[in-house]
Amino acid sequence: MAHNEKQIGKNIGKAAFIVVLIGASIVEPLYVLLGGSGAALAVHVIIIGILLKLLLNVVRDIRVRMQGAGGEMVVRTVLRGLDHRFRVLGSVVIGNKGDMDFVVVGPTGTWVIEVKSHKGRIKIEGGRLLRDGKPFDKNFIRQVWGATYALKDALKRRIPKTLHIQPVVVFSSPHAKTGIELNKAEDAYVVGVDQLVRLIERQEVQQLTTDEVERITDAIRTAVREN
Repeated sequence: MAHNEKQIGKNIGKAAFIVVLIGASIVEPLYVLLGGSGAALAVHVIIIGILLKLLLNVVRDIRVRMQGAGGEMVVRTVLRGLDHRFRVLGSVVIGNKGDMDFVVVGPTGTWVIEVKSHKGRIKIEGGRLLRDGKPFDKNFIRQVWGATYALKDALKRRIPKTLHIQPVVVFSSPHAKTGIELNKAEDAYVVGVDQLVRLIERQEVQQLTTDEVERITDAIRTAVREN
């Protein structure tokens, strides 16, 4: 999606700049500029080490974001399977916490969708989201709820009707095994990509008329423009 693509572009620029710095320090050795002493050489080596570590971190982030962008493309394609009554908005950003991969509005309600591209056996145990029996590094449930609350606040000022917005964490990889049930953790659905359309079409969060769907969709677009 757009936010991943923008960050990938920025990180490629950072990586290129770091490579230039490393190359420049080799072509024109820093320790020579610092006086050519043993201490200067030690400083040179430390600086090169720091630059290499920074480069490794940036490259790792590029790889993760490319994987995430690929997962979002998969989900966007799947969401095209929804019928004409649904509206799909991608890369919805509202405030600091309202960074949503997708928002879907339709006759079954309003849905905030957070896409994750992780592989492995995904399950909910004791209210926690686990992969292969271990907790994730980040709390995806808290993340999607934060985005949901940001959207609720934005729409509260624009839509007179009380809206019930449903958060969803969807795993886009075919190698993510979530089971066949529509599972919930802290009232957020956790599903595989093959379950997503069925979830949105069949689980009613809040019945919305066609006019309400259009008004909510327009209000979200306005909130994004004003962000």
